[in-house]
Amino acid sequence: MQKVKKQYGIWTGIAMVIGIVIGSGVFIKAGGVLSKAGGDLKIALLAWLIGGLIMITSGFCFAVFATKVRKFNGVVDYVEAATNKKVGYFIAWTMTTLYYPIITSVVAIFAGHYFFRMFGVSYWYGDWQVLLFAFVFITLSVILNYYSPKISAKFQVSATAIKLVPIALIVVVGLFAGIIIGPEFGIVEAFKNSAETGVANFGAAITTTAFAYEGWVCATSINAELKDSKKNLPRALVFGTLAILIFYLLYYASLSAILGNGGVIDADANAPIVVFEKIFGNFGGILFTLFITISCLGTVNGLVISSCRGMYTLSCRGQGICPKKFSKLSANGSTSFWSCVYGYSCSIIILALWALIFNNDWFLSRFGALDELVCAIIYALYITMYVYIIRKFDDVGVFKRYVMPIIAIIGSVFFTLCGTGLFTLITTGSATGVINFLWFIILFVIFVGPSIFFYRKDAKPLIADIETDEEEEKAE
Repeated sequence: MQKVKKQYGIWTGIAMVIGIVIGSGVFIKAGGVLSKAGGDLKIALLAWLIGGLIMITSGFCFAVFATKVRKFNGVVDYVEAATNKKVGYFIAWTMTTLYYPIITSVVAIFAGHYFFRMFGVSYWYGDWQVLLFAFVFITLSVILNYYSPKISAKFQVSATAIKLVPIALIVVVGLFAGIIIGPEFGIVEAFKNSAETGVANFGAAITTTAFAYEGWVCATSINAELKDSKKNLPRALVFGTLAILIFYLLYYASLSAILGNGGVIDADANAPIVVFEKIFGNFGGILFTLFITISCLGTVNGLVISSCRGMYTLSCRGQGICPKKFSKLSANGSTSFWSCVYGYSCSIIILALWALIFNNDWFLSRFGALDELVCAIIYALYITMYVYIIRKFDDVGVFKRYVMPIIAIIGSVFFTLCGTGLFTLITTGSATGVINFLWFIILFVIFVGPSIFFYRKDAKPLIADIETDEEEEKAE
């Protein structure tokens, strides 16, 4: 059967990493993290640093795997190599049916919320206008990705560049805040003067930052379509995650430099809007809202790219629903029509679920942290990869084989404890998070349970692994 085209370069890979992670969370979590850090900027930045290290060490380990294993879809291939075909099949189904759709739909909702704010209309996340916007944009993204993946990739790169503009502006003003705004402001003052917020909860602050860094793994979904993937995917993962950490630390320090720690906490999710209004007046708030809308749309586009390839990944292995049908590519050799339909359908179903959650349905309101809950399961499976590196990768140095995987294991265990509610239970005695996770397991079984009926023990791959470097050169 026809293989997908090598149509993406290194910049698309980096844009996937940066563009998906930097969505709405970077702009709305500053006040929350600083408040949980007791109003102390040093502690808040340490929380952002630790959360970033979890992402970087995980991304680094994925990069090590990318130099060894190259098939159809990075993360699925790596887990399969570290465990077995059945576990690989399980994570592929989970990511296709739950992980991508959950994040895609909720970020699309955020995009709708901020889109209307540009026009002075404040709709709640569960309002039909916002939900309709999310539905339309997800639909358009899937259509664009299917018919013109190159344009979709260009939009991803462009949206990533655009969303870095407000971050860069805030950093520049923050560095010179003492001169521009007044001597009582500036980074030095922000480090010296903490805000009074009561008792600090450092663990909760780290938890918030850890989830704010999530999404980078989606870049591995284009592994088979990335030119010279053996070199470019590791580069995208390493450079992308490092860049995000640097952006975040500079951005959050600059917010406090401009508004003061107390000002950031008071403004909370509106902190960057307040900053832009200080710089550009009333027009600044509208301008920033435009930036954050584009930021969210770029994230949705990147997630759709991943979502549309999920069922194709299974079909290449001879697994899943009607593998012969789902492995058939479009005329331009980009992706599978039926794989796009499946990913799109899951996203719309989850979008409807979010609508019920945001409208305070008594039962479904328990699933208000769907994105965190599904990540707990995904990160638990990542641990198998890191253990595999330690056990099997004897041709790499100590740093790659032991240091980074061990740190990544610690980070993944912490991430899983947070997502399942166990961390909160241990530190505060509250069992609410654990109860919510147990309710989520019911939803998980509903979506992932049917996968057992489509698993084939003796399945044979319908499509060979992606080309080696020599085959790529001949093809070119």
